[in-house]
Amino acid sequence: MKTVVTTGRTVEDAVQAALVRLGVPRERVEVRVLQEPVRPRFGFLGGRDAKVEVTVFPTPEERCQAFIEGVLQRMGVEARVEVSSAGGEDEPQISAQVRCAEGDAATVIGRRGNTLDALQYLVNVVVNQDRGDFLRVALDCGDYRRRRRESLEKMAERAASRAVRTKRPVSLAAMPASDRKVIHTHLQGRRDVITTSEGAEPHRKVVIVPVVSSEPRRSERRRGER
Repeated sequence: MKTVVTTGRTVEDAVQAALVRLGVPRERVEVRVLQEPVRPRFGFLGGRDAKVEVTVFPTPEERCQAFIEGVLQRMGVEARVEVSSAGGEDEPQISAQVRCAEGDAATVIGRRGNTLDALQYLVNVVVNQDRGDFLRVALDCGDYRRRRRESLEKMAERAASRAVRTKRPVSLAAMPASDRKVIHTHLQGRRDVITTSEGAEPHRKVVIVPVVSSEPRRSERRRGER
């Protein structure tokens, strides 16, 4: 957070001087009055200006970037973090991209994205501290999320085709909830299979079940992760 101390004939004058120096609107700052103004006696004796301390609140984007950069620095990773606003009024969010060398990217992503998911969880907690509404942070590194989603969707299609061909359920390997959700969502469009999740974390897995009837009931179709 950036803080400046300014003076003026009135408190409001001092605050406006601080806003000009900081280049931010009033709603982004906290004002602490250090000294009230005193009018001079007899027109010229004993007067003093107001003094204020004005502190800028970091934007969610700034808080996001500072946190991620701090964690990466402690991990010994040299990276550039690009943060931007995304989504709309119904689902506001922040998009954060970590740009780094391939070797460092492997460290940031971790096995099956575990490190990246953990970092994304933590930055969401930090950004949403003291907020009334929830602002989702989507964190990625080296375009991992897109590549992982495409890989999972191909896996889901192969498994679904095998389930239909053999008329037997097909169990996938245990995977995190975010990966299971990709599988469930992708296969919602198919009328020849339904999906469910079985087992307890961290060994929970997706099971793809062929539909015997040519017209499955809607109530049987899975509409996302449970």
